[in-house]
Amino acid sequence: MTEQGRQQQVVVTRPAGQQQRLMALLVEAGFQPLHQPALIIEPVPVDGAMQRTLMELDRYHAVFFASVNAARLALSAMADLWPQWPVGVHWLAVGRATAAELASWHLPATVPEHGFNSEAVLALPCLQQLHEKQVLICRGDSGRELLAQSLEARGARVDALAFYRRHGVSGITLSAQIDWVMITSVQGWQALQAALPAGCGVVAAGARVAAAVQVSHGGPVRVAASAHDEDMLAALVAGDAGR
Repeated sequence: MTEQGRQQQVVVTRPAGQQQRLMALLVEAGFQPLHQPALIIEPVPVDGAMQRTLMELDRYHAVFFASVNAARLALSAMADLWPQWPVGVHWLAVGRATAAELASWHLPATVPEHGFNSEAVLALPCLQQLHEKQVLICRGDSGRELLAQSLEARGARVDALAFYRRHGVSGITLSAQIDWVMITSVQGWQALQAALPAGCGVVAAGARVAAAVQVSHGGPVRVAASAHDEDMLAALVAGDAGR
């Protein structure tokens, strides 16, 4: 889209290799996208303890994948141990992109109908009666504490495995001509905020990320319904998803 006769410049901050689709959508919508990763994704080697947990997948009532990265790395490790997927397991994805990753491994994913966060996952029917049932959370090196605590409060026995670490990119510089930056995590915002030009707008993936941005950013903030590509674009074009 144009502003005073020029295309608005939008910075996409997804990790390297995960930005292409959103950038293509921005081009189609008339924006000029630029890519500046805020985070580096470092896979965690699968050690013996992790392997022992993964070899017992069939004892879990549900396996939850907290992100596309978690799904890609966890399923690769699982596939090395399971020529055929165990039956009777509920495979849960935090959002549509994560569900698509599961589908590429021929796994039927259950996804929340409304919202793509821990609260929405906790509303899934398969997570209501959990006494003495086991749940595995596949994630990065932090996050989803609310989910784990809530599942345990319902009587579940919860295991969590970290399949990657996130590191903020250092020394980021952004042009003063940037109009918008798309932020999908609090950690990404922390890595990028010092480089943000004055008056630059932020599209934040969800209320939690937006709240972190608003603590230290005085410019416009638009809140997307989720980190999904279409939701981020919709917030940029139409304003806050919640309005």
